[in-house]
Amino acid sequence: MHKECPVCKQKYDMEPGFWYGTGYVSYALAIAFSVATFIAWWVLIGISVSDNRVLWWLLTNSILLIVLQPVLMRLSRTIYVYFFVKYDEHYESSEPRKFDY
Repeated sequence: MHKECPVCKQKYDMEPGFWYGTGYVSYALAIAFSVATFIAWWVLIGISVSDNRVLWWLLTNSILLIVLQPVLMRLSRTIYVYFFVKYDEHYESSEPRKFDY
């Protein structure tokens, strides 16, 4: 990951341990993804314990989460940094946001 944005020069490492919060965002995204796949599986295939459909959903969901982990991590960083740094349409003429650390 870059030290700062190549366009607006906003520092990404705003304070020590800043990115630890992305774990919570990534967890919420994984839960939302799992709920969405469960509902889609339930509507399209159905849920039954007698023929292991739940097990197949769990296996499919686990594989999808592993494959999509890089995407979920990038998305969680984007969402987390947006909590603290808002978009500035005049970024060319203004200073990047500074943090005290």
